[in-house]
Amino acid sequence: MNADRLSAQFAPQGWLEKIHADGKVQGAKRATTGQEDFSADKAVMDIWPRLSDPKELELTGNVIVKSVANQGGAARLLQTTALRMEFSGGQARQQNSPKYAETLGPGTLEWTDGAPPSGNPRALSEAKTKLSAGKLQLSFDAQGKANSLVATGNVRTERAADGRPTQIAVAQKGTAQLTDGGGWSRMDLQGNVRLSEGERRAQAGRAVFVRADQTATLTEQAAVRDATAETRATRIIFSQATGDIRAEGKVRSTDFSSRGGTLQLAPAATNITADVMQANSKTGRALYSGSARLWQGDSVMEAEAIELLRDKKILNAAGNVRAIFPQSPQNSKTGPSAAQAQARKLNLWHLSAATLTYNDAESFAHLEKNVVVQSADQRIRASAMDLYFTRSATAGNSAVPSTGAQQISKAIGTGGVVVEDGVRKATAERGEYTAADGKFVMSGGNPTLADGSEGTTSGRQLTFFLADDTIIVDSENGSRILTKHRVQK
Repeated sequence: MNADRLSAQFAPQGWLEKIHADGKVQGAKRATTGQEDFSADKAVMDIWPRLSDPKELELTGNVIVKSVANQGGAARLLQTTALRMEFSGGQARQQNSPKYAETLGPGTLEWTDGAPPSGNPRALSEAKTKLSAGKLQLSFDAQGKANSLVATGNVRTERAADGRPTQIAVAQKGTAQLTDGGGWSRMDLQGNVRLSEGERRAQAGRAVFVRADQTATLTEQAAVRDATAETRATRIIFSQATGDIRAEGKVRSTDFSSRGGTLQLAPAATNITADVMQANSKTGRALYSGSARLWQGDSVMEAEAIELLRDKKILNAAGNVRAIFPQSPQNSKTGPSAAQAQARKLNLWHLSAATLTYNDAESFAHLEKNVVVQSADQRIRASAMDLYFTRSATAGNSAVPSTGAQQISKAIGTGGVVVEDGVRKATAERGEYTAADGKFVMSGGNPTLADGSEGTTSGRQLTFFLADDTIIVDSENGSRILTKHRVQK
């Protein structure tokens, strides 16, 4: 240690007791594991009796302590207004090394990573981590290597690496596990934790960072939000290196972008709940599994798993799929007032199937395996079904149908199609329904229409209208029209 002015205090027996340094104080320590350098305005060092080894060191004024490990090249830089260090020793032939250090005011500790951890090629090299707090406390192992850090009061961390947004976190307190090479391996922040990384924001009661795999785990009312969406869960894990995000326990995601999001089933926010969510911010894929449920406007979907592909605007649902979609209203010639009254009486379709794929860009959905559709008056069963959607008119402007909710305008079922309408039952290999005119067209196989009061009608193709009970029979003998008039339906 050297300074502008040095003074020494000796015991009556002759050994050194204390050293005072004042003005441009500098010091250094060299060892096989690395080196340390410090500087301050003032320093006071207490000495172990008879041994001339440091017992306690107090630095004040512009304190800077820099440590560089020989292995791996990691560097640690501590800055504070005042620092106190305690050293082990006191006995002859006993190793003298640091055992405890604390800042006596706000402090900042900065790490510069050297080589990435062995065996993990995804780890970030040359990344920088900075931690600041109202007080820092460092503990050392028996060999004098710092192994743990406790930070209290206005804790703030910053993690930066080339090509990635800076990761910033604030909390009330935090702890860090330190490595032999001078870096950190695990950081635990607690108390009103707030994080930010690019456009992403997060909050939790606790956040744990693991350097080796570049992950952050949020617990205790965890929530992550970007420019358009938010996810809440019991636990959320995200990786800075890969962009993977995993949420577990009471997962709920909300996409606030009613236009431009993955789905535009209605001009409203999209909500999804599930037991688990796995997503990737780079690919735009999100998989919700375990009692997954999605709703947007009047449209609702439930399944064992729901997958969203953001860039392709595709939804895939699998496993005991159940869904509700509104149907486009039938054409009306009675004027706007009647159309508005009809819109208020929204006809909802309840669907079930093993799988469902919805393409928002093409306004199309495909269902497979034991498909069942139930509307207010009709029931349709088929092996597979295609649904075609059109957007409802914007409120107050029936001529602009491009921004409203998606509504089913046409449905085509294939494979053993069965349509039930009251006492009427139609069967065929293919069935097509058009919502605008309430028309069913049954074809393929041996189309048959059975009516409990009027008997059975068959032909190559059967067309029947729900509104007036008109049936068009297309057979080898030509077409004929039947009009049924039932007293009760």
